[in-house]
Amino acid sequence: MAWSRTAHRRSAVMPLLRAALRRFLSTESSGFPKLRNLPYRLRRAAVPAARTAVSDYLISTRCLPSSHADSITALAPCSLHTFLAGIPAVPSTLPSSDLPSLLRRHLSYHPLNELPFFLESIGLPPSTDSDLMFLTDHPSLLPTVAALAHFGFPWSRLGLLFPNVLLQVPPDLISARLVALEESLRPLPRAAIIAACLSFPLLIENDLSSSAPLVDDLMRAYGGLGPDLGASNDIDVFLRVCGRMQMFYDAGMKVGSIGGLVGCNQRVFLELKEERIGERLKFFKRLGLPGEEAGSFLLSNPGVLDLDFDDVVISVPEYLRRVGLADDEVDVAVKKHPYVVGRNRLENLPGVLRAMGLSHRFLEKISGGGESLRYLSPDFVLEDASYDMEVERAFSDRMVKVKVEMNAQHVDTKLEFLKSIGYGENKKTAHILPVLHSTREMLNERFDYLLERGVEYKMLCRIVSVFPKVLNQGKEMLNEKLNYMTLDLGYSLEYLDCFPALLCFDLENRVKPRYAMLRWLQSYGLFKRPLAPATVLANSEKRFISNLYNMHPAAPKLWLECFSSRIHMEYYLKNIQSQHPDNE
Repeated sequence: MAWSRTAHRRSAVMPLLRAALRRFLSTESSGFPKLRNLPYRLRRAAVPAARTAVSDYLISTRCLPSSHADSITALAPCSLHTFLAGIPAVPSTLPSSDLPSLLRRHLSYHPLNELPFFLESIGLPPSTDSDLMFLTDHPSLLPTVAALAHFGFPWSRLGLLFPNVLLQVPPDLISARLVALEESLRPLPRAAIIAACLSFPLLIENDLSSSAPLVDDLMRAYGGLGPDLGASNDIDVFLRVCGRMQMFYDAGMKVGSIGGLVGCNQRVFLELKEERIGERLKFFKRLGLPGEEAGSFLLSNPGVLDLDFDDVVISVPEYLRRVGLADDEVDVAVKKHPYVVGRNRLENLPGVLRAMGLSHRFLEKISGGGESLRYLSPDFVLEDASYDMEVERAFSDRMVKVKVEMNAQHVDTKLEFLKSIGYGENKKTAHILPVLHSTREMLNERFDYLLERGVEYKMLCRIVSVFPKVLNQGKEMLNEKLNYMTLDLGYSLEYLDCFPALLCFDLENRVKPRYAMLRWLQSYGLFKRPLAPATVLANSEKRFISNLYNMHPAAPKLWLECFSSRIHMEYYLKNIQSQHPDNE
């Protein structure tokens, strides 16, 4: 009878074991501990033996239900591997039949840290931070898991509900909310409810009344996708729909505004890859559409999702004139921002338009949707693909020299960065490339950081064209310089348009010492008329000292002895503060 129960248990978990084996084989070579403590001939049998030993341990010693223990051990191959690597060295003479008893004996004297096994089995990294060691340390964890598993939640997906639901919502409350949600979404199958809860855990965390707009959106979305979906019991299909809904919510669309648009966009929610949807949302948000409008624009014009921007080449300003932007407006913008001229990819169009300050004009052209979207079609672009041969020749000639001087691969990645922010293939762009000394990812990160701090896009592109080495500085240094400019000196970010070099000077050895000197002179009434940063910082050391002499003949000596470097300045100011504590 006991053998029958064991056989039944093993047959029930065979699908889980096969899935776990696939996961184990795919991750075995990714850095897990080697089983050097086991003789080579025992390693193949070690993992199944460890799985059985740990499962029996969880059932007999930790009093876990057999279904829980089997799910945990079947879906945690990495933790089993780590457990095996931690046992003492096994003698090479040990018979393979004695391995299970050795593992059971080891577990008898070394309590198992159950958390990594549990976390991996529910789809989380085994190293996720938590204070738990034994699953029973949290009194409601196992009852909560049992309630969810009883409803039909896949064990391997429960990680999506950790820790907010699994550790914070009582199991009886979870069951009550699931029953209420099932009633609200009737006649949809349980697979739809489970997918909704995994994608939107707030449905379980809060009362149903607070999630009414989301429930309504889900009901209309599922209903709009037709009876075939409603009759499906495939959780993955419903998860796909919920995942795409979440993308539009994250983009800025309001909860409750999507459900009615799903029915006429079945392909978007069931077939298209999330990467394509994300790319198009990002494209229109970069053009200047608010997130809510970008999402609704896409769902109202789903044909845009089928257009391929990647390999379509445009030429600026010819493309903008063909779109219908006013010639005089385009000419003025090109004259002011010459670095946008030349070839670029259609996917970089938002950067080009923002660099020229013409995003709003282009949006006016395509805002009506329908026929106006032909401007984004590869057919429209290729219909009259004219290029300025002189610009292209100058770019090519300069690029040959740049690639001789630098690593060609690095040059190409930096060129892709410049094109992504709006620069075209022209001589100016080629001259900037050798000055940039960072990877594309770091350049993007710093450029985006300056935008987050409030620097206007077209102003920042203009700054990069004049002082590209601004982007060679880390975020921390840029943050310090911006803070000093705005908080200590009192200038707005718009001042960078007049004097972008402010971000290039050494903060500790040039900017701060010179302004500390001027403040000291001001405190003694020797300096009254404020000087612009360009006058203070751009002048050479010799010219700066000459200006100090004009203020007071003794000022240059004080500068050289006390302020000319960070060390001198800090030492002098510290002595001043100690002698005059009331002035702090």
